[in-house]
Amino acid sequence: MNEINPFQFEGRNVRLIDLTGETWFVATDVARELGYRDAADLVRTLDADEKGTHNLRTLGGEQEVAIISEPGLYRAIIQRRANKKHDHSLTEKIGRFQRWVFHDILPSIRKTGGYGEADPMKALADPAALRGLLLTYSEKVLALEGEVAELRPQTDALDRIATSDGSLCITDAAKTLQVRPKDLFTFLRRNGWIYARPGGSQEVAYQSRLVSGDLEHKTTTVTRSDGSEKTVTQVRVTPRGLTKLAKILPPVASRVA
Repeated sequence: MNEINPFQFEGRNVRLIDLTGETWFVATDVARELGYRDAADLVRTLDADEKGTHNLRTLGGEQEVAIISEPGLYRAIIQRRANKKHDHSLTEKIGRFQRWVFHDILPSIRKTGGYGEADPMKALADPAALRGLLLTYSEKVLALEGEVAELRPQTDALDRIATSDGSLCITDAAKTLQVRPKDLFTFLRRNGWIYARPGGSQEVAYQSRLVSGDLEHKTTTVTRSDGSEKTVTQVRVTPRGLTKLAKILPPVASRVA
């Protein structure tokens, strides 16, 4: 009996066990991906020959865990996909898990006896295996391109910030971040960045934002039309504050078309 190393599905371990040449799955890991509360909820839906137990070595010592067979896994996925009571996000996750099992894990085990252990020279000599590898990597490339496209607005904003010189008034900061000035003012007021003193119209920064270096005050002297002078304090956004805003603004502020 050989325990197969855990494999990664979307960053989480799914453990497979080789029992006398048959592949079994650790029920706890499968239950998590299929949205069951625990392994017990999963295995109670399976027949006796589709489930069992196995002793695994863990950090706390040897532990008995529930396992399910390959046919048991098929049945669990099909039953779960047929259940319309769970939400849409879980339905999509189950679909991704099913595809990972059917298109990645099991075909690899059939060809090599283990996941991810294919001989590269054999794969190059096998047209079917080569097509599978190309398809897999093409899908990964498309997924990465999609992630890059989603991150591009933030990346562009950070590039503009990196080339900015000193602090900016809130209106100019909005232009740099490509949001409407009124949206940025509203966001800053609602999220504890700026406020107006009672009886006054000028915006001032909260002390916590001054201490953190996200905002700063700039005081200037303005000449009135009658020749007298007055002192005006302006809130300015620092490069540090711009960087923070570039990361948190996209989901809450309207982008300029």
